[in-house]
Amino acid sequence: MSFVFQLLREDEGMPPAVVFEDSTSPGFVPLWEEIGVYDALYNSDGKRAREVSRAVAFGVDRASQEAALTQLLPAGLTLEEAVRFLENVHRGCTTHPVAEVKTR
Repeated sequence: MSFVFQLLREDEGMPPAVVFEDSTSPGFVPLWEEIGVYDALYNSDGKRAREVSRAVAFGVDRASQEAALTQLLPAGLTLEEAVRFLENVHRGCTTHPVAEVKTR
């Protein structure tokens, strides 16, 4: 099972459309907690993308600069994969700041 982060946008008279989606392993949870992005990722349903983008940007910086964080990851997961996911989420949030966050 993977963790999915989506951004939904509603245009007048149209059903919500997914404007961004990415997924990753739930094995990253200890890392997300350590770098302060857990709430922005897992507890953000219904928030606007602009409300979580700052926390995600901070997490990208921490994950990119602290190689010792690798010890929090289970075998088979890499810090590079975590950074890629966070960069994608941050890009989605800055591109679609008024979109609604949905996670599963």
